[in-house]
Amino acid sequence: MDEPGASSAYDLLRSASRGLIGIDQRFMHALVDDPAKSVPDLLRFASEDHHDDPVDLEPELIAAFHYLKPPEALPYLIQTLRINGSDADSDLIQAVIEQGPAALEPLLALYDEMEEEESDEVAFTLAGLGIRDGRILRLLLDRLQYDATDGAMALAVYGDPAAIPEIQKILATVPEENADLRRDLSEAIQDLERRNVVHTNHEFHVFDRYPEEAGPDFDILTEEDRRELLSSATPSIRAQAARTFFEIEYGPQTSARLFAMARTDADTTVRARAWEALSGQDDPEIRKALRAVALGSGTHPEERAGALVALAAEGDVDPEIHHAIEALYEEPGLRAKALEAMWRTLDRSFAKYFPPHLEDSDSEILLQAIFGTGYLGIGTEAERVARYFRDDDLRVDALFAYALCVPSEISRGRIRGVLRKIDRAAGRLSHSETELVQTALDQRLMLHGLDPVFSDPEPVALPTTPTKVGRNDPCPCGSGKKYKKCCGA
Repeated sequence: MDEPGASSAYDLLRSASRGLIGIDQRFMHALVDDPAKSVPDLLRFASEDHHDDPVDLEPELIAAFHYLKPPEALPYLIQTLRINGSDADSDLIQAVIEQGPAALEPLLALYDEMEEEESDEVAFTLAGLGIRDGRILRLLLDRLQYDATDGAMALAVYGDPAAIPEIQKILATVPEENADLRRDLSEAIQDLERRNVVHTNHEFHVFDRYPEEAGPDFDILTEEDRRELLSSATPSIRAQAARTFFEIEYGPQTSARLFAMARTDADTTVRARAWEALSGQDDPEIRKALRAVALGSGTHPEERAGALVALAAEGDVDPEIHHAIEALYEEPGLRAKALEAMWRTLDRSFAKYFPPHLEDSDSEILLQAIFGTGYLGIGTEAERVARYFRDDDLRVDALFAYALCVPSEISRGRIRGVLRKIDRAAGRLSHSETELVQTALDQRLMLHGLDPVFSDPEPVALPTTPTKVGRNDPCPCGSGKKYKKCCGA
């Protein structure tokens, strides 16, 4: 599946729910720019069970319905409000509010169905409709008795001064020491006295919340899905898809497809990533071709870099390949790839190349310098790596590299002490960071011929890109929400 545009909104939603296309401004334009065509598709997709979809598109459906305000979407919005209960977010609430008077009866019915502890957002939505109705006032006054702060806030939004005496009664019973509640009640009374609540629907800037372009969510795709993306019409997607097969096991269909791409794709970068992905293949023809590309004087330098990284990753480094990697270091624009090939060999004779780049202005060269310092065990540079603990973009990679190279006695008995040392140096590790450092320390033990301490003795894949949080992963802030619904919003 390629960029949004030619496909129907329904097909795009299906592809996005599998992670095959990115959630970006182009995607959202495809959902809302032609409502006559897209709204039936949005409703069709919304009516289906997507519990098992790898990507949750509920926020995008709500955003589209909020932007378009189609009356036909009201049942879906009410049902989503029912399901989310107290966890309903502001987008959903506003989308329901902007359905106008038609939402009144469904909301009242929903409120009656729900338990009090789950119906707070339904009450707030009713308050925000801007409709004077005795039933709304009564349930909001009941809410005031159940939860004074929540009820007072909703009544202030509702804006009927008739609620003032009831709030004053509650206020009179609140002791002076409960200053927060007294303040909340007093402010609600002041708002109602001023009658300054104006119910207006502000313009919803749906596109501002999405990146201009985003690629597929490769982290969640199956081998079959990623192989499908090898045929994308977009070279960058083909290249990214090929790279996802680097240093992992895959089947013969994928191997054949990658080999064909490496030899015939029209894009140089795609060919280079395909050569990389063929690392470790036992096929004699593939191995012969890799070596020919790595050493071929007429080969495009970027392709040569891909083949050299592949051979380095599998330890197939003889003097010719060693010399070719050093020569690649001098190629314009390919120094980062040369450094990657160097550290993947685990050959310490390459160690001299990394320290000069530990403050490099090129972010990719810097990243490879950090990895190289770690994997080649350049302990003299460990404290320079530790400086990046304070860099949000590089902290995780620096922790991993530091764990691999920090000077210490490497033995199974002392390795827990190394973990404590790293914890102190890093200003305390989070749970996920602790697991990452334990992985690095186990890998360090195995590089010394020792059994791991923190995990089963299974080989651990070397990192290929900086660690990042996926949009459907738990948010690292600890909220319990998905990243895209929390800090990644």
